[in-house]
Amino acid sequence: MELSVQHVIDYIEERRKIYENHEFFAQLLDDESLSGDKRLSWGPTVIPFIMGYSDLNKYVFRKSEGEAELDPLQELLNAHTYEEDFHWQWMLTDLEKLQADHIMPLSDSARILWGKDFQHSRRLCMELAALAVGAPTYAVFAMVEAIEAVSVTIFTHCRGITLQDGSECEFFGTKHYLAEASHSIKSPEVEKTSLPALDDTQREESRRMVDRVFSLFDDWSRALLRFALEHDEHDRKYKRMIQESRDLLQLCSD
Repeated sequence: MELSVQHVIDYIEERRKIYENHEFFAQLLDDESLSGDKRLSWGPTVIPFIMGYSDLNKYVFRKSEGEAELDPLQELLNAHTYEEDFHWQWMLTDLEKLQADHIMPLSDSARILWGKDFQHSRRLCMELAALAVGAPTYAVFAMVEAIEAVSVTIFTHCRGITLQDGSECEFFGTKHYLAEASHSIKSPEVEKTSLPALDDTQREESRRMVDRVFSLFDDWSRALLRFALEHDEHDRKYKRMIQESRDLLQLCSD
């Protein structure tokens, strides 16, 4: 029996509602007893994922124009990858607002970004890339739709969080939420006219992809929550991470 991709999108919404009950929201983003800076203190740890996701869009999800012309779902995916091109720049602006933007040697930056405290974001990118490579377009489409559902949910809960100076972040705030919610891949016109039919096997494969994506983001969100609750000042965190890396290097040299 063939049914439209819309049935997969409906399943994604079911999974999104379950994800919205994640402790990351109840214990952190929605907890107004915490300062805005604390509620967003996980921000720097997502750098590897956000920058890596930009590359996933460019080098994995996006295909040639020739391939897209033959596949309406790939055409939608290609358009979406271009819409995502600039979002990471807002995150860089927010790092300064979050007082997480420090001048340091490039080697120390590498120690932080590739240290154990940020490994959840690096691993997430690798896992998504592994899922996408070689997967049929309908499964990749399901993956991207699931990622977008996670994104919209997170930034819905980030809206209105103000920092110590009264300002709101751009990436971690309303501006990004509005951009995510307005993507063409979500438009009613696209849903009505562009979504092909899937047979039972294809639909089941798409649902498995969706389940795996939400499982990965459940683990990732749990890591963000743990990091935020265990750490305070960014400068102190960075110094500790840099020193741990140097100590390990010294240990290996002895």
